[in-house]
This record gives sequence, C-alpha cells and structure tokens, in this order.
Amino acid sequence: MTMHRLNYSQGSSRREFNGAAVVDEQGREIPITEAMILRACRELEKQWQFPSPARKAG
Repeated sequence: MTMHRLNYSQGSSRREFNGAAVVDEQGREIPITEAMILRACRELEKQWQFPSPARKAG
C-alpha cells in the first residue's frame, strides 16, 4: 500500500494532497492515513462473525 504525502506549496500555507480526507466538526480536512485504514480494518475484523448455515428448503 502506498501513502500519499502532503505537499506544501512554496510561499503558501495551503496544504495540497492527492487522496482522501474526512471533515471534522470544525470543518477541517483530515487526510486519511494508512494507519487509520489499518485500525478500521482491525476493528471490523474483531466484530465480524461467520454467517449462520443456510437451511435447505423443503
């Protein structure tokens, strides 16, 4: 998995990046990091359950 790094424009305080972000309660864009994705996957893995066996009709 590759990580996108923030690029800062010369002479500007504006952040530019290619990728995805979430917007927090104050309207700030927070870049989504690989660590965030891995943490979310671990949490989902903990909650996942095998489906119940299917019953045959009849």
